[in-house]
Amino acid sequence: MTICLTALPPLPISMKNGIGGLLGRRLYTGLGSAGKRFYYLDMDNLELGWQLAQPFPGCERNDAASVTTDTGIYVFSGAGKMDTDPHIRVLTDSYFFSKETQTWSKLDTTIPVGLLGASATSISDHQLIFIGGYCKETFDSLFARLSKVSSATDERSILDSFMSQPIEAYGWNPHIWMFDTRTLRWSKLADNPYLPNCGAGLIVKDQQILLIEGEVKPGLRSLETKRFQIKTNGSVECDLLPTIVQNEPKHEGIAGGFVGLIDNIPTIAGGAFFVGSQQRFQQGHLFSHQGLVKHYSNAIWQLNGSQWNKVGNLSNGQAYGVSVSIDNGIAILGGENQQGEPITDCFIMSN
Repeated sequence: MTICLTALPPLPISMKNGIGGLLGRRLYTGLGSAGKRFYYLDMDNLELGWQLAQPFPGCERNDAASVTTDTGIYVFSGAGKMDTDPHIRVLTDSYFFSKETQTWSKLDTTIPVGLLGASATSISDHQLIFIGGYCKETFDSLFARLSKVSSATDERSILDSFMSQPIEAYGWNPHIWMFDTRTLRWSKLADNPYLPNCGAGLIVKDQQILLIEGEVKPGLRSLETKRFQIKTNGSVECDLLPTIVQNEPKHEGIAGGFVGLIDNIPTIAGGAFFVGSQQRFQQGHLFSHQGLVKHYSNAIWQLNGSQWNKVGNLSNGQAYGVSVSIDNGIAILGGENQQGEPITDCFIMSN
């Protein structure tokens, strides 16, 4: 399969760590480094470029979990700082952007677990599923300590100690949670039998949830592709699928990649990782990415049958943007370039 990259109008402002979705024939994206700005692009009138939608009503945030349904876009958690907060923390608020009214509303619910960096999707018109996510207590405690340091040496010492912990010490969300948009209630659906992730790619194919890699602790990527199926009785079946590392032994795992279906084939592109981190971790170095340089991939991978195959390259290595499945492929919106800077680039990845 030949992968084509077709340019879309650039964003009015550079953006990474945001959210997005497709409602009808409009692409929406915003938040993250774009602050409270929220934009839409009419796919039938591309010459109009990105236009401002109603601004996000909550505080600015990065890496929120979001789900797009037929009626609108839901936004949960993220990392941010309320006016009264002394430091950045994992947020527990939730919002809904209505397709019909083109307005935001705050949901009357409190998130029971940290969903910063979680992967999320819908399994019905009112049931949303969340997998993974950062532990609120762990994150908040770290930034509370960092907010009180008086020197770069003290800050480095705190971060070195934090990064040198085993995977289980971070306490990332080990459960699969469900949120009912009708009752605004949360329920714990099942335990996740695998190591919880942040920044994993999520694809829904044939009513099954594919979770592709992500992190298992700060700086260390997962090498697994997992499959979850939510049964009508609420039970969860799961198994492991072929991995990229089986086809590329030097593969380090991907976090912040761009994912979706192209011709019903699971696809992941871009993403970031630290070269050498897997080997260092296997050698017993818990701070596995210490001194390593973050690499931004441009590779495009597809899971076709029994293995992952590299099928092309992006124009540049990038990660941490928004990917939205559309009729003819995957829309990639913004992200972070190889210098760690947010970008305005937008394009469609298709066959």
